[in-house]
Amino acid sequence: MKTLIALTAGLVVATSLISQGQSVTWNLGGSGGLTSTGVTRSFTVSGVKVTVGAWSYTKGSSNTALEASKLGQYSPGLGVTNNEEDGSSPWHQLDNNYQNDYILFVFDKLVSVANVKVTASPGPYDQDVSYWLGNISNSNLDNVNYTGLASRGFGAEQTVDGVSTSSQRTYSINATPGGVNALLFGPRRGVITTTDKNIVDAFKVNSISATVVPEPSAALLTALGALGFCLRRRR
Repeated sequence: MKTLIALTAGLVVATSLISQGQSVTWNLGGSGGLTSTGVTRSFTVSGVKVTVGAWSYTKGSSNTALEASKLGQYSPGLGVTNNEEDGSSPWHQLDNNYQNDYILFVFDKLVSVANVKVTASPGPYDQDVSYWLGNISNSNLDNVNYTGLASRGFGAEQTVDGVSTSSQRTYSINATPGGVNALLFGPRRGVITTTDKNIVDAFKVNSISATVVPEPSAALLTALGALGFCLRRRR
């Protein structure tokens, strides 16, 4: 009986510890400059890797689909230069001035994304955002339109209103049960044809935080097996 009680207590503790998960924050600022079109960057913290790529809704003259863009790394964070921009300030940010720029985050473990921090730099600019969470098997979004994101494993578009500011803003991300392996994040979807800083959404992404979704561990499985053995012995 004592053995059974001990194993049960151990099982409860193990389950509690595993359910807490692992919180990870990837700081994305640096001095890496601008990549070539389609080149990704990877960031690893505590053994958890996120691969980051730049995409823009610029395919064709009428902005009809996504295509690979250039990912810039600057001290305030990551920015995007699409194929219709020259990378000069201020359009090396993620912006929706004539085109929509996005960053695709792909995680090597299932995670619950907690938040994304951004800064308009240079600013101030408006900071409304759109994002999609999902579980994807293919990170190549070339020629995918907004409707086609669902077939790639993304959920519905989420939007958050921001304000015109140069200060850092933190956006909480709606958790998805069971976790996701991808986040597509950028300014509010929709082309804006003015350069008014109170209307155009533009920013760089400073950091992203997430909690790793727990997986059954060997220790937990062993405890379950031992508990089952004891129950059989008692019978």
